Amino acid sequence: MESKMSEKKKFGFVVLHYCTLDMTKKCIAAIQEKMAQADYEIVVVDNASGNGTGKDLAECYKDTEHVSVLLSKENLGFAKGNNLGYVYAREELHCDFICVMNNDVILLQDNFAQLVEAAYEAHQFAVMGPHIELKDGRENAMYYEIASIEGLKKERHVYETRLKHITSSIYPLWNLWDRAKLLLRIFLGKIHVMPELKKHEDCTEGSLEYQDELVLHGCCLIFSPIYLTKYKDAFVPDTFMFREEELLYLRCKEAGIPMVYCPEVRILHLEDISTDYIYKTERKKEIFNLENQIKSLGILLEHLEVMQK
Repeated sequence: MESKMSEKKKFGFVVLHYCTLDMTKKCIAAIQEKMAQADYEIVVVDNASGNGTGKDLAECYKDTEHVSVLLSKENLGFAKGNNLGYVYAREELHCDFICVMNNDVILLQDNFAQLVEAAYEAHQFAVMGPHIELKDGRENAMYYEIASIEGLKKERHVYETRLKHITSSIYPLWNLWDRAKLLLRIFLGKIHVMPELKKHEDCTEGSLEYQDELVLHGCCLIFSPIYLTKYKDAFVPDTFMFREEELLYLRCKEAGIPMVYCPEVRILHLEDISTDYIYKTERKKEIFNLENQIKSLGILLEHLEVMQK
């Protein structure tokens, strides 16, 4: 009997856009190139870009087959913004697989669709995460497990303390002290008194094999027919930014549907393009990140505590 996966499946790509026009175009071009022989649709969600680039994208791709541009009237954040595109790809375009990806993600493989279908046939996953290559040459494929409630509370306290420092009237002094400590730490690493600082942990050794029951990296997630049948949205819609991966993990765990990491599927992640655009100063960017981390950690803790009752 012929496998159901022998039928040609439609892939949807949801790309969340905010202000960085050139990066989104590169992301779209890579999908078009690597999916040229497959059945695919690209759904770009403009998250109310303040510089008019959403309308630029709509005009640019208005006559392009397989590309739809949705213009949100407000910045919905990560979860709700991606959900807007997911719903469109699921309900209007009737996609079988939906790949939700940042606009700073680049597809690398011509056989992306075949690799995803093969992984689905082998593992019957609900959500799959690919192997992630970073722009500095390192690799950061996945997390391993969700932190404990106690660990998450400690993490939130660290963010709250840092936010108090960075928003205080004596911030310049705190900043000077922090930079002095960082420079000293870098120097000690260079002269091998302490381990050298790395921007990213290289996870190559731990990411060469298939894994399941883990929290996946949110820059690129592939949702299968199992997930699409069960859920009308991609992400728990409670957060604006951060912790969406852990909330997705809890959703899948509670439903008993697998999240897997598949190293055969590879993407390039350029990282933080949109937030780098929004906040030209590191201080404003850090305040934005800290505030949203604190809020999202509170939501994640609520979900964990409910599950453990």
